[in-house]
Amino acid sequence: MSTVHRRGAGHEPAVADAADGPATGNQAGGTTTGGRAGDPAGRATAGDRAGRAHGAPTGESTSGGAHGGTTLSEAHGRTTFSEAHGGTTLSEAHGWSAGDAVGRRGDDAVGRLRDEQGCVATALRLGWWMADAYHHAQTADLSTPQRRPGGPPVKLTNLTEMSGRRRLRMYLDGIDVALAQIAELTGTGSTAPSAAAVRAATPAEATPAAGATTVPPAAAVPAAGATMVAEVAALLLALDDLNVDVLRWTMATNPRVGLAYRLGRSLADTVRHGEADQVPWRFAGRQHEISRWLDELASVLPPYSAAVVRRSLRAWADAVARARSGDPAEAGLDELARELRNQGDRWRNVLTGGLHPRDLLDEEDYAVVARNVIIRDRKLAVQAARGIFWPVLVPLLVVLFAVVGVSAAAAAGSPATRAAVALVGLGAGLTAVWRTVSGPALAVAGEVNRPLLEGELTVRMARRVDGPLADARAAARARRQGHPDQVPGGSKYVAGLSPADLP
Repeated sequence: MSTVHRRGAGHEPAVADAADGPATGNQAGGTTTGGRAGDPAGRATAGDRAGRAHGAPTGESTSGGAHGGTTLSEAHGRTTFSEAHGGTTLSEAHGWSAGDAVGRRGDDAVGRLRDEQGCVATALRLGWWMADAYHHAQTADLSTPQRRPGGPPVKLTNLTEMSGRRRLRMYLDGIDVALAQIAELTGTGSTAPSAAAVRAATPAEATPAAGATTVPPAAAVPAAGATMVAEVAALLLALDDLNVDVLRWTMATNPRVGLAYRLGRSLADTVRHGEADQVPWRFAGRQHEISRWLDELASVLPPYSAAVVRRSLRAWADAVARARSGDPAEAGLDELARELRNQGDRWRNVLTGGLHPRDLLDEEDYAVVARNVIIRDRKLAVQAARGIFWPVLVPLLVVLFAVVGVSAAAAAGSPATRAAVALVGLGAGLTAVWRTVSGPALAVAGEVNRPLLEGELTVRMARRVDGPLADARAAARARRQGHPDQVPGGSKYVAGLSPADLP
């Protein structure tokens, strides 16, 4: 049974649907163009699963499995791509090796990645979740039961209402999923670390005996507390060991993936909820390292994201420095501490592609960008004209007027005829000068305008991304004006929200 370059027992990574979008027609039908050698037998493709639904054995199902057992190549005369090209496969025809899958991009410096941008975004989320898991294990009560006593809740449990144990399990599940996605996307064949040891080290749930109504002895309470402290310490050690394993594995797999993991972890620690006095030391030089990492990852992060987050991070560092020095025009450390986590969530969404900063712009932003670009173009045009006027334009104009004057003087006929000859010659000369100067000038202007436009867009997008910083400053202004209950951005003549108005 021949196919269109059918893969024998190969498989497509299960995570490809989430990372690369909807499956193509070949993937949906179980056929691919280009294969990867060395896949272990017995691993079914999407076509195998479809073929088994129609009675076809694993490894023999193709797009024809859903059409009565006839393959696509048999329906078109049993000629494969290899046969049509003298035994050359699609991979060989394009110079790909047998280990390259379709869509996998070769990069000699950092290894082969089918979707490096998606892999970097996943590693950044993994670092963020690892830092959140460690902080949660330090602060949450893991001894409480997963379910609240007293029957079912009045409404469905929200994320913030989950018990400490369930939330820790959610973090560990996210870590395992991210590690599996990175392993599939990199395709190195190495075994990814696992959170199994952390799950095993999680403190046991405190479950009182059924029907027990007596209060435990007073001597048992300190003993139970000491046991819980020891179990939490073991859990933190297991989490740190997992962090070291993930860092080692990601750096060995791809340096940029490891750098993205470090970036996500550092960002999460920077924007952690905390007291106001903790904010200054979080921006005591750490932002410079984060900015350097953003520069190194800019080519594999979503468009504009690295530049926007870097500018926003610098704005926050400046605001923290001014607040620490007591600047009355800046928000206080209390307001900045309350909005820092919201700002961090926005940074993470921008860097992972969940939020494109350009979507935050409105008509006013684009009008400001256009106006600033026009002003800069005018300044550049004036400076360029001054630069080429004396060394270029003046000699050309002198030569032009001399040629026109000689031509007009040598022309036969009436003075009107000579004037007409002079005007025609002058017009032709000026046209030639314009074409000579304008071509290179417009080409240079086009190359210069592109980065100018992107720079102006970056400034406006960073200002929009800094929404939490603007909220902190609005809250500080309302506090200084004697209206602490005023909603930021609202009118002082409107009453504040009461508990009945809140959801």
